[in-house]
Amino acid sequence: MKRTIAIILSVLFIFLAGCSYKGDTDNTNKQETEKVVVAKDIAKDFKLKDIEGKEIKLSDYKGKVIILNFFATWCPPCRAEFPGFIQMVDEYKNNTDVEFVFVNLGEDKDTVIKFLNERNYNIKPLLDLQTDVAALYGVTGIPTTVIIDKEFKIDTIHVGFMEKGDLKNHIENLK
Repeated sequence: MKRTIAIILSVLFIFLAGCSYKGDTDNTNKQETEKVVVAKDIAKDFKLKDIEGKEIKLSDYKGKVIILNFFATWCPPCRAEFPGFIQMVDEYKNNTDVEFVFVNLGEDKDTVIKFLNERNYNIKPLLDLQTDVAALYGVTGIPTTVIIDKEFKIDTIHVGFMEKGDLKNHIENLK
């Protein structure tokens, strides 16, 4: 029993020491161990299936302004943001220079379809069931909107609710 407690305390100590490690704060000598996308990076390509089972590659939209939106149906800010985004989808539906790519995080197809049908949203989100693409883009909160320019470079990463007007301004500045 004493040995089990000692092992548990040792593991806890190692865990707490790792969490409190601040690392090197001098950026000149810092080695990058994990790369998260930031503005001006080239967008990271990925492949996911949409709610109809069709496989989509982000690079298929190269040469367009891409609005990449990560969301979940249970997320209140995502739900609040969606009506404005859907209005923008409708406004730009005939514009071949703009593409909206919605990525649902971790929810099954039926849940997503029910959410869309209840609100009459006519989009086909991609399903990131294991949240691998969200990790690739360093998504730490939702909604997250990544705006990618025509050269496939990340222009903006916006975490949290985005106003329709702000989204439109970003699109117009990149068209």
